[in-house]
Amino acid sequence: MPDSHSNRPPTFDAIQSRDYTAFQEFIRCSYVAVNSKVAQETYRSYFKKRNQSDEPETRETAARIMDRLPQFQLKAWSVRNLRRLKYSQPDVGIDTMVQKQSEALDEELNALIADAGDDLVLNPDIEMPDYFRWVDFHQQPGGVWRDDVDGLIYDYGRRTTNPNQSDPNKVYHLMWEYLPKGKEYKRVLDWGTGHGGGIITWMQHHPESEGYGVDIAAPCLKLAHVRAREAGLPVKFSQQDIMNMDYEDESFDMVFHMFMFHEFPQQVTPDLFKEVHRILKPGGVFIGMEIALVPDQPAQHIMQFSDAWLNNEPYMPACVEADYAAMGKAVGFSSSKAIEATQNKEALGPTAKDTPPKITWNYYVMEK
Repeated sequence: MPDSHSNRPPTFDAIQSRDYTAFQEFIRCSYVAVNSKVAQETYRSYFKKRNQSDEPETRETAARIMDRLPQFQLKAWSVRNLRRLKYSQPDVGIDTMVQKQSEALDEELNALIADAGDDLVLNPDIEMPDYFRWVDFHQQPGGVWRDDVDGLIYDYGRRTTNPNQSDPNKVYHLMWEYLPKGKEYKRVLDWGTGHGGGIITWMQHHPESEGYGVDIAAPCLKLAHVRAREAGLPVKFSQQDIMNMDYEDESFDMVFHMFMFHEFPQQVTPDLFKEVHRILKPGGVFIGMEIALVPDQPAQHIMQFSDAWLNNEPYMPACVEADYAAMGKAVGFSSSKAIEATQNKEALGPTAKDTPPKITWNYYVMEK
């Protein structure tokens, strides 16, 4: 509820018990431990075994060693089951908690969007691509597009995606540091907006911009509209397949995304890039960040690939091998580059000097 000194509307949320919040904090802390201490001990055990072997170090030889390590087995079990419990624990999982309140939440949500007008344009006849509708990404039960409360579940779930980071929107600020300077970003699109956190964060700091968000999942867009309205920000959200958007040619100064590339099979990515290129103005920027492999570390590659399968991210193994900078050039971007991340390296948990990082990512900056 709003305080007596505020004119802002109440926040749309599920009722969260102390047991629920305590359990989710336990899950968050467990993520930090697994991604730091357990991962570090896995590396240390791996390198000890590696030094005893005469075989050349390849991903295949690394996998044979890793698979036998109790530390790696514990890490793999934890990656799979902590995420499963986070959503589906019978009493205090995110999905469990929200679904128990779904009738009241659905009613409240649809009342909040009743007068959205052209700030929220939904398409009930939209066809979900097979690569999207058959995968429960990140283990969210049923995905993010079936029930009206799925957007709320997704929003709660993202808060432990980077468990050692208190602000889930910090990643956007870090990415925008790589925007080319000296340009005006008057019309901005959040490509795969989801919960709307990206475009809302942008508009809070750039109120002079026109903000847009596009996604294929109606539940996410409904929540994004409500969150933008709660923040007092004018954002236009639209339900579309990003393969064929209805925006006019050369209509945006900047299109941004957050970890979107690994949600697509590689067969469709060039066409998605072409569509973004179409809607950008000359000189417009397509910017985003995506998971990458730590160079020359076969053991890290095995960790990354195993985490992808364990976390229901089937397109990730091909994604981290892809050359997106070259792909951007191939579809017509005049400048397309990958920039290795140097900040926020402890978002998943503290790193140790004697072991490689468990994960890294690149910023991709493409100019038309």
